[in-house]
Amino acid sequence: MLLTSYLEKFSLLQRLFFIIVSALASVPGMLIADQVTDLYEVTIPVSSQDKEERSKAIRLAFTEVLVRVTGRTDIVQSTDYPNIQTATETATRYAQQYRYRQLPSEQAPITAPAADKDAKANFTLWVRFDEAAMSRLLRTNNLPVWGVTRPATLVWMVVDEKGRRELIGNNSKHESLEILLAQAKRRGVPLRMPLLDLTDRTVIRESDVWGNFESTILQASQRYQTEAVLVGRVFKGYGGWNARWSLYSDSRRHDWTPTGVTLNDVIMPGIDATAESLAQRYAQVGESADGKVVIQVRDVKTLSDYNRVVKYLNTISSVSGIQPLQVTAESTIFELATPAGRLGVARAVALGHTLATEPVETVPIPDTPATGATTESTTTPKQIVPDLLYRLVP
Repeated sequence: MLLTSYLEKFSLLQRLFFIIVSALASVPGMLIADQVTDLYEVTIPVSSQDKEERSKAIRLAFTEVLVRVTGRTDIVQSTDYPNIQTATETATRYAQQYRYRQLPSEQAPITAPAADKDAKANFTLWVRFDEAAMSRLLRTNNLPVWGVTRPATLVWMVVDEKGRRELIGNNSKHESLEILLAQAKRRGVPLRMPLLDLTDRTVIRESDVWGNFESTILQASQRYQTEAVLVGRVFKGYGGWNARWSLYSDSRRHDWTPTGVTLNDVIMPGIDATAESLAQRYAQVGESADGKVVIQVRDVKTLSDYNRVVKYLNTISSVSGIQPLQVTAESTIFELATPAGRLGVARAVALGHTLATEPVETVPIPDTPATGATTESTTTPKQIVPDLLYRLVP
């Protein structure tokens, strides 16, 4: 009897847990975003610990970080930014730390890109760059800085090789998955791969992805709650590899059709184009380095709540300063120093789960006091109208 009662309670808890998780997953606007913590770190294969090769490898790593943080692949080659080209030549000045790791002898040989010839790599060189210094460099040259909070992208990809099609999922053994994830890491794009479990298989098939049936794909994507959905159809023809990529984001669709000799040639451009498209929306260029945005956060009732809000605001890379302007029993108003402006702050906050957006209320402006007005009316605290209004999520 006791065992039966226990099992019934346990079963009830399981059902409640499932209901809660399902409800959270279905909340509109609760999108998945990632904190990309290694934006300013790069690992480069090298053949030796020679100083000249190390300097070249650091320049290559520096270029990779520039592309990752701005979202622009042409940033170093562009003649519009001569200061960036100069900084690349002296990239060692921006390196905070570096260290070598010897590769195991049994590992398959790989090329060292910083070597003078096609030498094989014997080591990897890990480099971490100074985030603050690089951010100053980019902002000084009016270039965007894409912060650590980035939208997650769900990828539906079918690979057709010799007439055999495979829908690539989270546990796929196909080499295309490794290429996809490696390039996403290189560009700082958080990816989600479908589980391809019973739920997925019930609502979507390989033919749906291959035909790019938009309504079916987007419906199947809802359970993952990502900001963007990337659809790839990769196939091998007589002349090499081909791909058709479609990115669904911000109620828009972007298409790319790369071709190439190898699988890398058609998968990497899909990620590159995705990174550039998302960066155009989320990487902000400010008009001035001392721009101000005023936000009000409601339901800040305790010191713990206040500290939580401040800690979260400090994670927004474009925010360089936080100043409390008004503290009440129910809310706090902050002034943020940021070059990203109101839109940049709103987009960054929308990716997180700490603050929920609320409509800004229109506050009537009081009439100018007439001559002879009492001193009481002139000493009333000035009402602050925030640019953005949020509620602290419990």
